[in-house]
Amino acid sequence: MRASLAILVLVFSLLLTGCWDMKETQNINFITALGVDYKEGRYIIYSQLLDFAEIAKQEGTVETGNGKVWIGQGEGRTIDEALNSLYPASQQRTFWTHVRAIVFSKALLDKHLTEAVNGLIQNRDLRYTPWVFGTYQNIPDIFSSISLLNESVLNSELLDPEEIFRQYSFIEPIRVINLMNGVKEPAVTALLPLISCTTKVWKGEGEPVSQVKLVGAYAIAQGANRGLVNSAMLQGARYIAFNRMIIFPLTLTLEDGTPVTLSIIHSKSDVGVRANDEYPKVRIQVRIKAYITEAGTASGVSAATIDELAEKKIEQDIRRSFDAAKAKQIDLYNLEEKLYRDEHARWKELMSRGKPLISLMELDEVQVEMNLVHSSSYKLLNR
Repeated sequence: MRASLAILVLVFSLLLTGCWDMKETQNINFITALGVDYKEGRYIIYSQLLDFAEIAKQEGTVETGNGKVWIGQGEGRTIDEALNSLYPASQQRTFWTHVRAIVFSKALLDKHLTEAVNGLIQNRDLRYTPWVFGTYQNIPDIFSSISLLNESVLNSELLDPEEIFRQYSFIEPIRVINLMNGVKEPAVTALLPLISCTTKVWKGEGEPVSQVKLVGAYAIAQGANRGLVNSAMLQGARYIAFNRMIIFPLTLTLEDGTPVTLSIIHSKSDVGVRANDEYPKVRIQVRIKAYITEAGTASGVSAATIDELAEKKIEQDIRRSFDAAKAKQIDLYNLEEKLYRDEHARWKELMSRGKPLISLMELDEVQVEMNLVHSSSYKLLNR
């Protein structure tokens, strides 16, 4: 009996001491965002570290004040060397498994994106799921932007862009895995969301508050930055290049000058490239669903009239964005990939001419079909 009791005590003792070398979460540096810059032949790494106590949910009264953010900086001839340079002064073990966003500087995007992406994905601690952004501003300024209403920084637009996209589909968020298409694929253009920080929108206690803001996109193809896609060019790209659109406003003007605002809630496109001619001809069909959000003093207008105005406006946006992108030699609608997949031999022949393929393409037919699903509380005439 005593022998059995002794064995039982020994077993429980072993179980209790099984986690003796585990670290408490508050004693680990969890990096939440990573920035990559390139200057004078060296990679500059910026890491954003949040106060663990500020992240955790608290019960009862929560003290007001901005969440604390620490920003680390390292550098090296390679990505791995730059990451390792952070460790000697980090005080505690650093984990990269919780990185939720990666920001690339314009200097890096212009010449060294391929090397940077390869270096990051080869690090076994970094995943393929962080959101990715580009910026022309100082990365530490981006990381220092605070959240509103004393919310956790994890709820910011930088670390959780999906929340904003669900309400305002300005630019589709992408992850590292999506960016790799624009780095490794020979005929794909990826739209990398472009962010900056602004103090012109919100104030806290009467003082301007720095906030992250989406301002456009960089077109990434064959591992390099092909140029800026501004908000005007995104007007057409939104219907063709995005995989999804949740909600975005479209403002129309009636004949009497009355403004009408629609909310676009769905967009589906069908793109074809006829490559038999000397210059490939592009055909685009778009089907859209929307509802009225604001009609002002409009009266005596029919749903058919609004549909017609919307279809004309969207067609103009698609053509205008195509022309603006073509002038900058940006394949905004990923037309080259369409040709690469469907008519590979023709794609190779056109590429042998030594010119960007988009410069040889012409936008021929654009058909837009608008379906106004409801008019909210506004009364419209029958079609």
